Amino acid sequence: MYKKNKMKNPFIREDSSAGLIAGLAIGAIAAGGAVYLYFKKRKEMAEAAAYAKEHALDYLKQKAPHFKKHKSDVQDLESIIAN
Repeated sequence: MYKKNKMKNPFIREDSSAGLIAGLAIGAIAAGGAVYLYFKKRKEMAEAAAYAKEHALDYLKQKAPHFKKHKSDVQDLESIIAN
């Protein structure tokens, strides 16, 4: 039997365009997904900030009402006690 020479020719380039195209496609999909998640998170944060801004002073309404101090002079004490 005759053995064929199995040496690789160093001057012939292998075609790697399929791998390059697949890599670019996967990279574009990953970049698109990252951008989508970024804008989704940004929208959620904007909604949360708007809600917080809208309800920023709600805690003041929930406090127990305090009685207003009655400002009076010593001469008015008799009428205040009588009531």
